[in-house]
Amino acid sequence: MELIRDDIDLSEYMTEQVTEHRVISAADWTEDVIKHFHEHDITPKVFMPWLRTHQDFNLRSGEVTLWGGINGHGKSQIVGQVVLELAKQGQRIALASLEMRPAASMARMARQAYGADIPPKDYLRKFGAWTDEKLWVYDHVGSVRADVMLAVIRYAVDKFAVQHFVVDNLMKCGMGEDDYNGQKSFVDGLCTIAKDTGCHIHLVLHVKKGRDEFAMPTKFDIKGSGAITDLVDNAFIVWRNKKKEIDARSGVDFAPDEPDAMLLLVKQRHGEGHEGEYRLYFDRPSLQYAEYHTGIATHFKAEIGVCAHEIDF
Repeated sequence: MELIRDDIDLSEYMTEQVTEHRVISAADWTEDVIKHFHEHDITPKVFMPWLRTHQDFNLRSGEVTLWGGINGHGKSQIVGQVVLELAKQGQRIALASLEMRPAASMARMARQAYGADIPPKDYLRKFGAWTDEKLWVYDHVGSVRADVMLAVIRYAVDKFAVQHFVVDNLMKCGMGEDDYNGQKSFVDGLCTIAKDTGCHIHLVLHVKKGRDEFAMPTKFDIKGSGAITDLVDNAFIVWRNKKKEIDARSGVDFAPDEPDAMLLLVKQRHGEGHEGEYRLYFDRPSLQYAEYHTGIATHFKAEIGVCAHEIDF
């Protein structure tokens, strides 16, 4: 892991680069259209950790993906697990976790990678070395101006050739909850950077407070400006099954396959536009989310491929 320091000179990245806008003949795109239909499999697809998502979704370059959910429902943990899978696939990722110190973010991911609650010191050193040239972390906790956050993304893409950038979360980027114009402008800036650079940007944000936490949110519950969902390419919602947790503590029976969480793909602009729901099961010692409710520790370690005996140190 390398840090993107808070005192770096961002002056040359603070303004969007001016590009020439051209109106050209549609026929000039013929070869690109041919590639769309006949050569799209040449570029390796980038997948998330869960096999059932592979046929429906992959993380394409130049797109923005939104990760929404109720506060405390595991959005950041799931995104951290996705980051590990991206690193395993050879992707280069930068993380701006504005609510957690870099060491705390890395500790959580190390725990997920190891597959247990207390990784040994030797493993942690090897894990840290494994993240070199794979993972960068913005060394800043707290609010940051929207233009500075956009500049940090441009900087990370330019200096480290990152292919994914995680912004966690929107409300820490210098905008009020009712600053809809500011939110729209910021997300529009993310989309512009993604399209100009090919970087896939992941944006974490909350959903609106409902009557309670038991009902699964929809894309219409995403907090802030409605333009946010309109602008992004993809949107996921993370939902934690609080009723199951309450039933378990109370000794109430529930179905064996009752999920601990749901990952809802509620928007996908490209690909085939597929949307879907994916059941997940939470393993608390490792902070991992699995697709299966039995044999989580062994099965899921093999499935995600990022664990003590499978990372190629």
